[in-house]
Amino acid sequence: MNLKVTLTRKINARRFTFLGKLHVWEKREDIQNVLQKLQSKTENFANLPIRLQKYLKREGLIKQSTLTEKAENVLKTGEFPLLEQGIYNIWYIQQDSLIDTCPIMMQRIQATGKYQSSEIQGKLQVLPDELEFSQAMPVIEVDKALENESSAPINIERLKIQDKQGILGKTHLITLTWHWDDIFQNQSQTQLKGVVDVPLYNNRKEQKRNKNNSVQLDLSQSYDCKLMPVLIALLRQTAKMAWQEAHQRAMITLEQLNQYQEQCPQIKTGFILDELKCGHFDSEQYGRFESAKIEQLPVMPATPADAKSWTKQLLVEDWKKEYQRENDLLDSQRKWYEHPAIRPYALQPREADEWIPQLFPQAEAFWHIAAPFDLNPS
Repeated sequence: MNLKVTLTRKINARRFTFLGKLHVWEKREDIQNVLQKLQSKTENFANLPIRLQKYLKREGLIKQSTLTEKAENVLKTGEFPLLEQGIYNIWYIQQDSLIDTCPIMMQRIQATGKYQSSEIQGKLQVLPDELEFSQAMPVIEVDKALENESSAPINIERLKIQDKQGILGKTHLITLTWHWDDIFQNQSQTQLKGVVDVPLYNNRKEQKRNKNNSVQLDLSQSYDCKLMPVLIALLRQTAKMAWQEAHQRAMITLEQLNQYQEQCPQIKTGFILDELKCGHFDSEQYGRFESAKIEQLPVMPATPADAKSWTKQLLVEDWKKEYQRENDLLDSQRKWYEHPAIRPYALQPREADEWIPQLFPQAEAFWHIAAPFDLNPS
């Protein structure tokens, strides 16, 4: 079973209208076919029309008569990055402690021809320095999303915003969920969910707004980062638990054991807390979260005294079931003392004469140990 954690918080998604250039991946079977012929050597590069040779070189698909890495990608996907320029809306997360500044959705207002800043209605503002889209990320294309159509990812890595100016628009509150599927493997994923209102245009050329419509956001992205420091902060702040790094378990007191046993009866014997829900906490490096849920949390006693009391309860439950001969008594103790959650305390099995004074004279466990001992005291 994997230790899983889910964290959530509300974050702002902001709209920005700008003039820009970007590369959009589109299906180009004609280019793919030419490259396939060159790859299979059914066509010689020198025999291609001069204009096609120049085009392949200019687009970085051929270098010294050899297919480039870009060409290999076109062969594999059948898609080719085409340059387009125009007026766009983009929604982005700005300066989040976890996902930084990243685009989440794009809308083409008009994507043909050359434009001037004066063609954007509103007060131009200088683009924030941190709003530099340096990562490639799949982006929802709003016009297609409104019609429930899928759209090819827009490669924001190649986006250039003219004069680094634009118009800042409305801000929408959406939910960021950070889920760790296996904390020990540092495997995690973020998900952005919410509703964003988008402007529609009746006459795109004149940019007159017709009405607003809504798009449901549901974007996921995988992360590879150190999760353990966040878990330690979460346990310390919300559950008053320390994390035992050497044994990969949360340390809990006997009082906490009794508390969690009400909702998770198997915690005492399995040393796993099925679910722990927590409130607000500050993850320090990745900011504050409004709620958290931990699943399959491995636990262990917090102190040697807790370990002795915890295992005594387990042993009494075992001893109630049947009589304990000398070897049975020792084996039943070893079973718990050698468990990974108890082993660090190095508890040693004890003989019947040491246990009998500690057990209530009328309890079943007492008689199941005392009777065999009385019959064979040696």
